[in-house]
Amino acid sequence: MGIRTTVVGSYPKPPDEGAPFTVRKTIHALDKGTATEADLRRAQDELVRAVIAEQEAAGMDVVTDGHARWDDIVTPFARHMAGFEIGGLLRFFDNNVYYRRPVCTGEIEWRGPISVAGWKFAAEVATKPVKAVLPGPVTFARMSIDEHYRDHEKFTLAVARVLAQEAFELQAAGCPIVQFDEPALLDAPEDLELAKKAIGVATKEIDEAVTLLVTYFGDAKRLGTDLFSLPVDGFGLDLVSHVESIELARSVPAGINLQAGIVDARNTKLEPVDQLIATMEELAETVGPERLTVSPSCGLEFLPRDKARSKLERLSAAAQKVSA
Repeated sequence: MGIRTTVVGSYPKPPDEGAPFTVRKTIHALDKGTATEADLRRAQDELVRAVIAEQEAAGMDVVTDGHARWDDIVTPFARHMAGFEIGGLLRFFDNNVYYRRPVCTGEIEWRGPISVAGWKFAAEVATKPVKAVLPGPVTFARMSIDEHYRDHEKFTLAVARVLAQEAFELQAAGCPIVQFDEPALLDAPEDLELAKKAIGVATKEIDEAVTLLVTYFGDAKRLGTDLFSLPVDGFGLDLVSHVESIELARSVPAGINLQAGIVDARNTKLEPVDQLIATMEELAETVGPERLTVSPSCGLEFLPRDKARSKLERLSAAAQKVSA
């Protein structure tokens, strides 16, 4: 088996320059009362079809729906949980985008599947495996305000219990890979033991789907090899934001999969294929090609659509040459 390719999660929503941005137009029309929720779902469905087709055409072995129905990784889930209100805008890490911060005002409860229908639609239109992406419990908690539990550990574990139900429903629907995004953990190494508990709760009933914990926007090296004690099947590391993280990537234990983010998803500059090949060969020698997947460093939503496609094409071309 050769080196596999994938995306981290998000994909640019705006189309190529000059093409109509149907989703945005439909949202504006919905605000004016001249469109319906059904119209928006149809527009989002078409966007999902388009971004999956682009990922597959670029050569990705595992795809996502590009988060075409979401603005961020936390708020869509908070909106469908009991116990949350949606607050004001806050910057999304160190990017020039913002999200509406969830505020916990009561007991958190699961109200039914949140992402399952979207995953099913994506799986129906894709010809490659589609992974589901969920917010990790530590990131969810740290991106929210807790006005109810007033205890970081209790709040995080309450979130984890809801995510566990969502992950179980995704597995039951046939999802082959469930990914938990934990970018906030990189700035909170003190939460590593809590993350172990919370991820353990979130993945407890997952015995068929492959589970991944993915970090980005920072230096994973500071977490050390203790990161690999978290109960998942594989880890995603951003090897672009802090190149020192490659030292941690070399320490992935036997039997654990590595999703290596080697293409800069926040810079339009295209990486030379030879450079990508060299990085892949080094990682494959250390980790083993059968355990290695390569990806962008984070979600691609920060790039123009054409640049995102070009980066994935180069990633795929390099992986094919290394695997040949």
